[in-house]
This record gives sequence, C-alpha cells and structure tokens, in this order.
Amino acid sequence: MNIEKLFRILSAILMPIVFILAFIMLPFLLLSLSNPALLFGIFVFACVVIYMVKSVQFFRRSVVPGLSAKANTRDWIRVNAFVSIVFVLEILFNGYYMFFNSKELMTTLQIWLNKLQDAQGTASMPISAEQMYGALKSLMIFFLVLAVLLMVHIVCSFKLLKKYRDLFVHA
Repeated sequence: MNIEKLFRILSAILMPIVFILAFIMLPFLLLSLSNPALLFGIFVFACVVIYMVKSVQFFRRSVVPGLSAKANTRDWIRVNAFVSIVFVLEILFNGYYMFFNSKELMTTLQIWLNKLQDAQGTASMPISAEQMYGALKSLMIFFLVLAVLLMVHIVCSFKLLKKYRDLFVHA
C-alpha cells in the first residue's frame, strides 16, 4: 500500500474522532481559565487538532492536485506533529501505568469512592471500584488505538513532507 493511500485512510478514520474530542474539550478550555494546570493538556490537544487539520489540508490542496503550498504550512505541520507525539507518548505512558499497576489503581479508586461516599453520607455507592476500573480500561483501550493510529499518521505525514518537499514555495 502506498503512503498516499494509507494517509488518506488514516485521515478518514482520525478526523471525525479528533473533531468529536475537540468538541468535548471545549468545556475544559473554559475550566482551564480558572485552573491553569489544565492549560498544558488543552494546549497539547489543540496542537493535535491543528496538526490533523493542517496535514489533511496540505494533502488535499497540494499533494493530490500537485499545487504548490506555502513554506509555513510545512512548519505548522512539523511543529504540531512534534507536540502530537507528546500526546501519543502521554497516552502510552498512562496505558502502561493503568495496565501494569492495576492493583494500585484499584486501591486508589476505592479510596476515592470511599471519600465520595463519606462526603455524600450515603450507605453505598452506585458504582464499585471494579466497575470504574473496567470503564477506565475500556476508555484507555480506545485512546491507545487512537494513539497508535495517530503515530502512524504522523510518520506518514513526515514521509509525505519529505516526498513532496518541492511543492513548498517561499513567499
């Protein structure tokens, strides 16, 4: 399979997911205005969205028709791709922690649920630590698949930038 076809397939898979996640992240942007610790995560995810948009635009507007592109397009793609690699590494690290430290995570979830139960004053929680861990595990599997697809997309994007470097013009 050639690189262009793989890039097109990965883009078709990733673009809807990234846009849905970007829409979900909008309330966190407002929340980060009151809690600056969230700004780094918002910044990283914004770079993933910018990377996807710019790389797909380059492919559709320049590679497919063979038209020239501005040199700063390459810079936008590369810089945001490097930050997207940080996003991928963060997901891989979190996945490693979640799957290889499950007992510690279960203990932490149980402590958190006990504190929540004490704060509410209820006799029992509607969800157990095992159920919460199962939901987090499913979510992490989704994000691990997303991270692997995104990493392959980034590698394809860098190969396309190298292959079609003559399409960039300095303005």
